[in-house]
Order: sequence, then C-alpha cells, then structure tokens
Amino acid sequence: MKKTNVVLAIVLAIFIISAVVIMVMAIINNKKDDTVPVNIDFTALSSNIEESTDFDTARMESISLTYLESEAGINPEWVSNYIGLKPYVNVSSNMYVIIEATEGNVENVVKALQNYGESYDEMWKDYLTEEYELVKNRQIGSKGNYAYFIVSDYAKDIVDLIK
Repeated sequence: MKKTNVVLAIVLAIFIISAVVIMVMAIINNKKDDTVPVNIDFTALSSNIEESTDFDTARMESISLTYLESEAGINPEWVSNYIGLKPYVNVSSNMYVIIEATEGNVENVVKALQNYGESYDEMWKDYLTEEYELVKNRQIGSKGNYAYFIVSDYAKDIVDLIK
C-alpha cells in the first residue's frame, strides 16, 4: 500500500508540474506582441511611407514644429523628434505626422492629436465627401513612445511601418 501512495504522489507531482509549465507557456504565447519601438530612423520611415503610399509629395509640405504647436496644440517640450506631411492646399485631406514624445509625454501628444483630429474632421465634413471619408477613418494612436496621426487610404500600412 505504501508503494501505491508513493507512485500516486509522483504521478500527481508530475501532473501538477506539467500543468504549471503548460499554463506558463500559454501565458507567454498569448502575450500581445506589441513591439515597442526603441529607436525609429525617421529618414528611413519617411522614405518607406513615400514608397508604399499615395502621398503626392509634390503637393505636400513638411509639417513644422510651429504648426504642431499652433494647429494641434502640441507643446514643443513634448516633442523629441517628428516627421510629417500635410497638403499645400485643402483639395486633399491626406496627411501624416509621427512624433517621438519626450519621456512621459506620449499620452499628452496623443490627446492633442485626438483634439486636432476633431478639428480636422470639422474642417472637412462639409467640404469634399470623398476626402471626408478618409478623415473619418483616420488613425490616431501610439506605439511605445511614438504617437501618430494619419489620414490616408494607406493609414493601416503606415501604422505597420512604425516598428
């Protein structure tokens, strides 16, 4: 009878250890794979965006820090680095801005971009219907310490480029 108890205890121990290992592996494999960007090469990212999208750079201009401050309400102290294009004239709503936020300010930048998105929406809602559809489907969010605002048919693709 003692041998039966020992064998039962060993089988039970093996079962418990196996269950714990399986649970740990399941947790690790189920973990969301949000790769947090460590350091984005903005020059390369800008080139990748131009190559993989419909942005007509001849009809666009670079976004300035002054523009981000005056139009989007972004405090320059929140910005470590940025890239972006906006149309020269409002016949196209396509635009993007990607901002590397200073430490602890990514939420401030995202909130400012959300507010900017609402004003951009107001500007386009009674203007060009097709362009307004792009504005309504804009992408605003963050990856790690990088915030973005994108209006384009390729918005999802641009978000995917931010790695």
